[in-house]
Amino acid sequence: MKISLLAIGNELLENVVEKNSHFLSSYLMKEGFELNRVLIQRDNLNDIVTALEFISTDSDVIITSGGLGPTNDDLTREAVSKFLNKKLVIDKEALEELKQKFAIRNKEITKENEKQALKLEGATILKNPVGTAPGIYIEQENREYILLPGVPSEFKTMIEIYFPDFIKKWQKKFPYEKNKYSFFYKTTGLSEAEVGKILDENLKGEFTYGTIADEGIITFRIDIFAKDKKEASSIMSEILKNKLNSLIPFIFAENFSTSLSEVFVRKMESLDKTIVLAESCSGGLLAKKITDIPGSSRIFLGCIVCYSNELKKSLLGVPEDVLDKFGAVSSETAKFMDEGLKKLFPMADYRVSITGIAGPEGGSREKPVGTVFVAVGRENDVNIKKLNFLGTRESIREKTTNYVLYFLLKELK
Repeated sequence: MKISLLAIGNELLENVVEKNSHFLSSYLMKEGFELNRVLIQRDNLNDIVTALEFISTDSDVIITSGGLGPTNDDLTREAVSKFLNKKLVIDKEALEELKQKFAIRNKEITKENEKQALKLEGATILKNPVGTAPGIYIEQENREYILLPGVPSEFKTMIEIYFPDFIKKWQKKFPYEKNKYSFFYKTTGLSEAEVGKILDENLKGEFTYGTIADEGIITFRIDIFAKDKKEASSIMSEILKNKLNSLIPFIFAENFSTSLSEVFVRKMESLDKTIVLAESCSGGLLAKKITDIPGSSRIFLGCIVCYSNELKKSLLGVPEDVLDKFGAVSSETAKFMDEGLKKLFPMADYRVSITGIAGPEGGSREKPVGTVFVAVGRENDVNIKKLNFLGTRESIREKTTNYVLYFLLKELK
C-alpha cells in the first residue's frame, strides 16, 4: 500500500518549515505503514491539479495538508474538485458548526469563511475540533483522498482522531502476511555514538534501526516485521529486555512526539511537586518548555528572567562583590541565585538557576562560549553543575534546558 502526502502552501517553499510529514510518517510507521512520498506544492490551482495527477499514478491514499482556509489562495478543495470532476457543495452541518464557532468569539461569519463549509459532492466532512477548517474524505476509483488543514496542531489532532479507523480499514483492505512496525524511543544522557554502539553490538545483521540526534536528545528507531502490531510489540519487548537493557535507564519516552518537558511535567504532577526558576542565559526557555505543557500550572510557580547583573542583584540578592570577583557565569553566582529563589519561594519543592554564555560572543579562554552553571536546589541542599556545550547560541540554550529536565527527572523520587 502506498500513501502520499501533498503539502500545499507558498510559505512551505519560502519561510515556514513543513512539519506535518514528520508527524504523519512516524504515526504511520508505528501502525505498520509507510509514507511513500511527500510533495510540496505552491498555491496555484493548475499546479496543484498537476501534482495530484503525478502522485495519483502510484498512490492508494493521497493526503493533503493546507489550502482549506477562507482566503483566495486556499485552493485545495477547488483543485481536488477539478481533478476528480466533482462539484463543490455546502455542507449544512459544517456551516452551522462554523457559525457557532464564530458566535462563541462574538464574530459574524463572512462569505469568505463560509467557503470552509464546502465539500466535494459525495464526500464526508471530517470535523476539526481545534480550528475552523474541517477536513474532507472521499474515495474514488479505489483511491482514497483525505484533505486536512495545514496548521500543524490541527493536522496532528485530526490524524489522532480519524486515523485509527482509517488504519483498521487499510489493514483489512491491504492484508499482508507481515508488515513493518517501527518503534521509537527517546533518550537523553547518552551521545548518539554511545547509543549507536549499543544498537550495533546487539542488533546488527538481525534488525534494521537508526538514530536521530537533536540537541542532547537521541531518538532511536527499530523496525520489526510481524503479522500484526501485537506480535511486533511482543518482539520489541523481548529486544529491550534481553538485548538493549542497558539503554532502558536513559529512555524517557516511547513515542516520537512525546517531549522531555511533557514527561517531566507529568512526573512532577504525579508526585505533587512544584518548581521555580531563575534563568539568565536561557532567557526563559526552560519556563516556556514547561508551560507549553497543558496542566503545568499545577507544578510551575514561576520564573525570574534575570538577564542583567542588575536584576541578579536586585531581585535575587546576588552580592555585587561576588559578581565582580567571580563573574555572572560562575558557580558562586549560581549558588546565590538559588539562595535568592529560596528566600522568595520557600514553598517550592525544586529550584533551578541557570547562568552561562550562549554566545556567539562573550567567551574567554577560562570560560568559553557554551560554559553554563546550573544550580538545582531542594530544601536546604543545592547541587551545582558546570556544563560545557558546543554549538550555536540556539543550540547551547536548547542543550542546557534539555540537560536540566533530564537531571531533574533523575532526581525525582
